[in-house]
Amino acid sequence: MVVHCLRIFLRDAAVRQRREEGNFHDDNEEGEEDNVEEREESTDTEQEFEDVETQLDSHREDRLIFTGKDGTTIWRKHPLRKMVRRSAKKYSDSSAWYLIIENTNKYLASASDNYGRETYTRPTNKIEIQALLGILLLSGVKKCNHLNAEDLFKTNGTVPEILRLVMSCQRFRILLRYLRVDDMATRAERQSATKLASCRILFESIVENCKKNCSMSHYVTVDEKLEGFRGRCAFRQYIPSKPNKYGIKIYALSDAKMYYTANLEVYVGTQPEGPFSVSNSALALVDRLCQPIRGTGRNLTTDNFFTSLELAELLLSQKITTVGTIRKKQTSIATRICKLEEPAYCYKHVCLQR
Repeated sequence: MVVHCLRIFLRDAAVRQRREEGNFHDDNEEGEEDNVEEREESTDTEQEFEDVETQLDSHREDRLIFTGKDGTTIWRKHPLRKMVRRSAKKYSDSSAWYLIIENTNKYLASASDNYGRETYTRPTNKIEIQALLGILLLSGVKKCNHLNAEDLFKTNGTVPEILRLVMSCQRFRILLRYLRVDDMATRAERQSATKLASCRILFESIVENCKKNCSMSHYVTVDEKLEGFRGRCAFRQYIPSKPNKYGIKIYALSDAKMYYTANLEVYVGTQPEGPFSVSNSALALVDRLCQPIRGTGRNLTTDNFFTSLELAELLLSQKITTVGTIRKKQTSIATRICKLEEPAYCYKHVCLQR
């Protein structure tokens, strides 16, 4: 194939050379009319060369892709290029965007009478919602997330110019005001079953995508985090030791090496009787969070709030080892171990003192 391409290239070069030699004195002749004929079709030689290039590209692509025995599974010789946009799409599928856009437009339509101009509450779309989230993310990266909305769109150079080039301040505030991820008409009915009715569908969709889009390393950890929030919320927590003090408490299963979060659970207190009424004990909580890594032989690290002998035995039955600090008031801990001055280690009820 390479020889054939070279043969075509040399033949085209010879043709061009003969044409240049035959028309060398054309520019110096006077009185002759210069006619240029425009042709849309290509010559056979050009078409052959394009076909060969197409064959080369397809042949090169075939060498990088292998098909499984089933005829449908694709294996790539080299990993795909790392792209932030493609990675972000893994965690927000089309159903999630449709959920946000549909319910936001419903709320915008119901509030159109409150504004003098209909353009203020015009329906939104996927591109505009993505732009809104982009502004919020960029303002956080640039340390502007605590500024007033009007300050984000100033023209004095104190904030990134791209923020005000995306949309107006008025539209930004309206979208934040009427952004919804659930149907307001059925929220009261769903609240009788769960306190997280306003965002449970979207939250569970994102968590499921987190579970399936990354394989964690051998070492994982379970802990809590407090997302700062001072708005109206039935399950808002106050923890003085945390930097934000007020917020929503979330338990997370994360990778200890890559800092990737694979599973999340929002603490909402006691749920109403129904399918979402579960135990909030440390043992049950860790058992639910570790569901994606059962039977994988990974190691879990916990603090003294979660660590117990019952938890270690439960995880060991699921082929998960655990290590963590433990409180002295645990009834399974021997009194003598609590009085040791040097660190002690326990393996299958056998105490090992360094």
